[in-house]
Amino acid sequence: MSTLDTTDTLRARYARAAPRLDPEGFRLFYAAQEIAGIPYLWEVFPYEDARGQFELANGHTLLRYLTAAHFGAVSWEVVPGTTYERAILREVDTSTPEYQAFARQLYAKALERMGLGKPAPQPEKQKVRKDQGDAR
Repeated sequence: MSTLDTTDTLRARYARAAPRLDPEGFRLFYAAQEIAGIPYLWEVFPYEDARGQFELANGHTLLRYLTAAHFGAVSWEVVPGTTYERAILREVDTSTPEYQAFARQLYAKALERMGLGKPAPQPEKQKVRKDQGDAR
């Protein structure tokens, strides 16, 4: 990635490529897991896991839970008659510098996972030797 790439340009590149290379959003989710250091959502959301909410969820849905957990945008409500607490996801403040740094890293890492992160090396031009003047 170039240091000139902004979060918005990285997000736009991801959005253009995602329909073909990450339609379910799992590359984006796995990149977020790595950055956030949250390897298992079931550890953070045991009630939702016990209900099977993550079984058929796509990467975009899982990312919403992971991002809320990472940025502390979760409220908890006791589930009557159980020892569980249910998560209530709040909106993550995307204007903070912490979120902006996370998002930039997220899209850069997802693009790398899609094979689009680093430009392909350019073939070297053949060097012309000085002593190979015109052979006319």
